[in-house]
Amino acid sequence: MRLALLALAAALVPAQDLQFATLPSGGDAPSPRFDGTIAFDPPSNSILLFGGQDTTARNDLWSYSLDTYQWRPLAPGGAKPDARFGHTLNYDPLRRRLILFGGQAGGFFSDLWAYDIAANQWSRLAENNAGPSRRYGHSAIYDAARNRIIISHGFTGRGRFDDTWAFDLAANRWSDLSPETRPLRRCLHHAVYDAAGDQMFLYGGCASGFGPCPLGDLWSFNLRTNQWKEVRGSTNPPPRQHYGIAFDETRRRAILFGGSGNEIYDDTWEFDPATLTWTQLNIPSPPAPRQRHQGLYAANAVFFFGGVTSSSTTAELLSLAPKRPAIVNAFSQAPGPFAPGTLITAYGTNLPSTITVNGAQAPILYASPAQVNLRIPESTPLGRTSILNVPITIVDRAPGLFPAGFRTNNVLVCFATGANESSPAPVSVNIDNSNAEIFYAGPAPGIPGIMQINARIDPIVAQTVTVTLRVGAAETSSTVRIYDTP
Repeated sequence: MRLALLALAAALVPAQDLQFATLPSGGDAPSPRFDGTIAFDPPSNSILLFGGQDTTARNDLWSYSLDTYQWRPLAPGGAKPDARFGHTLNYDPLRRRLILFGGQAGGFFSDLWAYDIAANQWSRLAENNAGPSRRYGHSAIYDAARNRIIISHGFTGRGRFDDTWAFDLAANRWSDLSPETRPLRRCLHHAVYDAAGDQMFLYGGCASGFGPCPLGDLWSFNLRTNQWKEVRGSTNPPPRQHYGIAFDETRRRAILFGGSGNEIYDDTWEFDPATLTWTQLNIPSPPAPRQRHQGLYAANAVFFFGGVTSSSTTAELLSLAPKRPAIVNAFSQAPGPFAPGTLITAYGTNLPSTITVNGAQAPILYASPAQVNLRIPESTPLGRTSILNVPITIVDRAPGLFPAGFRTNNVLVCFATGANESSPAPVSVNIDNSNAEIFYAGPAPGIPGIMQINARIDPIVAQTVTVTLRVGAAETSSTVRIYDTP
């Protein structure tokens, strides 16, 4: 539980504060390539890259540290996947491994592999043709709520597909989820996972032989009901394929960059699932237009790797991140005000590993050049001050809820920071518009700066609830995802 609480989410920052940067590559680095895939490993704070194509298809594996800004090659022992490109790569957090599916290199693949990061070892989970047919240019996400990989659509020499499959990572078993209503057959697209909405979004691609190429439609796959639904908006990006996309889990936005259609693009768009709207972001000095690159989200930044520009194939690793440090409540991501003792997160570039608040050194929970998690000293006086030259306001209380809680029997255990437990005040909790009986509200054992609240909850609830916490005169409300404990 302690580790889960300290794996703090990323900051909420306005789009106009974002900028692109090309990260240093270090001495040894992957070759320029396209259609390689990347995933993020939180324990090592590293981006992992597998395969892709330069002059030929590759099956090399690389790690890029966001602490040292260095690539290093990995050399797994034993059997490993054949060289390929156009495959998918997802991160399995329960087992700290990568899940690879499909792709092509001369022929096409539908095998499924797992790379155990700690053991530095590949293992095959499913043979070719064990579930979905062989394909490349498909999409895949990891469904955290159900511990499964969802793959959809794609292409072989037989044409485009419109099916949707799930691989159960506990049972090691494929199942065909394809409903009657489906997005048009396509390939060369991507999908992203919206955990808060319990859905997968699939955008664009190419439907040659069946429809337009490129496409500009957006679809949502409900992960509870396994049903597709088209999302229609008044303003959409120009249709495209071979783009890069990632899902900002904290701001709850899909971020799309580049791709090809009527031209090779360098534009950046974000999609808001709450309002079902696309917005083009005005980001100065964007990178060169490109296609066949890959995206992911980690540590309050979106990263894009590789691809093809108008003049060459590249191995650039780009970040799209705030221009200056963003200071937020580590649980709610609110930009302030803050109370003494609050856990906060600073995001930026080249951040120091020690930080002072009003002249006092702050306890550091985690530090990297891009992110520092710290606690505001309890001795910090009320009023205006600054952190890393960012002005902030210190108030008596400013609680923020952690976006996950635990349910045991009929008791919901949730957590907040910014409640200033050193100066107790009355606490009340409302869950889905109903006042809840509180059994405990006080310091979380062994975790300074965090309040634990145990409250009665109706035994029949959804996977997410809206929790409103009031501490004294201060109030906060947030969606909390519930995890059952034995």
